Amino acid sequence: MAYTSDLRLKNVLKDIHLYVVKELGNQGFNELPSLRVFDESQEDAKLFSEGGLTFKDPKINYKYGSNDGAWVYKGSPILIVEGTFGTERGQFGDGQLNRFSHSLGACVNGHTGVTIIPFKGESYSKTGKTIAGMDTSIRIKYATVHKGFIKGALNSTKKHRGNFFVMDVYSSNLLVNLIIEKFKAVLKRRNNLEDIEKLIIKQMEKEVYNYEYASRSKGIIGNLYNNNNYLISNFSRAYTQNFEALTDSSKRDGHGLLGKCLIESYLSEEENYYAIFLRMSKKDLQNLSQRQQKEFSFINNSKYINICCFDDLEFNDKKLKKRLEDIRKINLFRHRKNELLREIQESFNEGSITLKSH
Repeated sequence: MAYTSDLRLKNVLKDIHLYVVKELGNQGFNELPSLRVFDESQEDAKLFSEGGLTFKDPKINYKYGSNDGAWVYKGSPILIVEGTFGTERGQFGDGQLNRFSHSLGACVNGHTGVTIIPFKGESYSKTGKTIAGMDTSIRIKYATVHKGFIKGALNSTKKHRGNFFVMDVYSSNLLVNLIIEKFKAVLKRRNNLEDIEKLIIKQMEKEVYNYEYASRSKGIIGNLYNNNNYLISNFSRAYTQNFEALTDSSKRDGHGLLGKCLIESYLSEEENYYAIFLRMSKKDLQNLSQRQQKEFSFINNSKYINICCFDDLEFNDKKLKKRLEDIRKINLFRHRKNELLREIQESFNEGSITLKSH
């Protein structure tokens, strides 16, 4: 069997568990937490209450992403971990956002969810940099943890009963300490849990200091007005996926859409986040709902995300409306329309494209 990134991560968790058990033993603990981890990922997808590593949203009853492992005591979770080596495997940007829902599920349900990832990674790439003294055909490209991911995690911790921490996978000592202090807190023993949690949050805040999410994105809408000229959101996004992009298995946009929508709904300070699907109609949205695709069903029922489409928009410029209508079916990866999309973004911000009042 190939040594996959998933298996590598689970072996890391097993090693961490050995350190946790050894340290608790050294401190005189007879009772110990167990590590719930499976070599087969289909076991991860079961609900935690059924022996798996997945949580549901308590309000809308949809599943979040599954996790990789959990420390458990008497059937209750102490700490749930999702991990990835994506920064060492060519994930340089939004690909990391796909995993946001995994630890979020634990946090929403009042638990401590941790995503571990190399904060700085490198991988081989044809477009990367050459290394002095090495064959010039060997090129390295560097990647860092997505700052928007960390910022979304920080806001999730503020909003929900639980915690959503993001930690460097190579800071294993800190994770060991977190598990130990969390276990002590569960047993109501003297502990330093609050200090450890403050340290983790401080490290996360350091990563996103002075960071502005998606400042150059052509999809972000900084000012969204309704047709009564009332400002209804200062942070929303115009999405370019059409019906085919979310239903054709060769495109597989659904998972990425869920990650981006969830993160951005947590970055909206006023909790008025609108996901506006420029190239979809109300009929398209109805058809998507009937298909019960899990990612779209989740965002469509989330109380933090407002789903809108082309039919919900009012245009001052009828020619601009027609130009947008004309690109509903084209492949935007092959036929880029960046100038048009920038114009649409500016029109939203200026109030010449507005959302119809309901």
